Amino acid sequence: MRARDNPFVADRIERIRYRFVGTSLDELLTRLEEMSYRAAITGPEGSGKTTLLEDLRQALERRGLRTKLLFINDASPLTEPQCRRFLSELVPQEVVLLDGADAIRRSSWLLFRRHTIAHAAGLIITSHRPGLLPTLTECSTTPALLKDIVAELQPQSPLLTGEFLDSLYECHNGNLRACLWELYDLHAQRGPV
Repeated sequence: MRARDNPFVADRIERIRYRFVGTSLDELLTRLEEMSYRAAITGPEGSGKTTLLEDLRQALERRGLRTKLLFINDASPLTEPQCRRFLSELVPQEVVLLDGADAIRRSSWLLFRRHTIAHAAGLIITSHRPGLLPTLTECSTTPALLKDIVAELQPQSPLLTGEFLDSLYECHNGNLRACLWELYDLHAQRGPV
């Protein structure tokens, strides 16, 4: 089977956008404006923080705001020289979007936060834990959300039962990204499931 034929291939998954529960993008944007564009999106791994940050970026740009996006993780850390270089290139009209704030060393984070608050139009971060900035929203997942996403990616499958997906969700502690990776692997090994 060719990878592109796998219903759980990365480019198909990336087209799945953040699903709001109890709020909307417009309500979140209003709250973000009230917070002077200084806020955190929190939640566990695989709960949609990065997707929501990307969606917020597009919405902010549609509203005429300039943004600057920076992805940080264990495989791509932010060193102090990189941090200083990034900060030196900031312009006051930009809203900085930082994905993975809790992956930055404390000294670099303090410098980053202080500088962006003083010299940028805003700072929106993602973090696994609250406390780095005031929380805008906390992302979470449910087994029902996994089932909805799977149905969107592969609507007909007798093997992807609700019971199987519930078990997969529990096995990965609600990390939807990990669930979808496993479904990709399963599909690649067995063919259509």
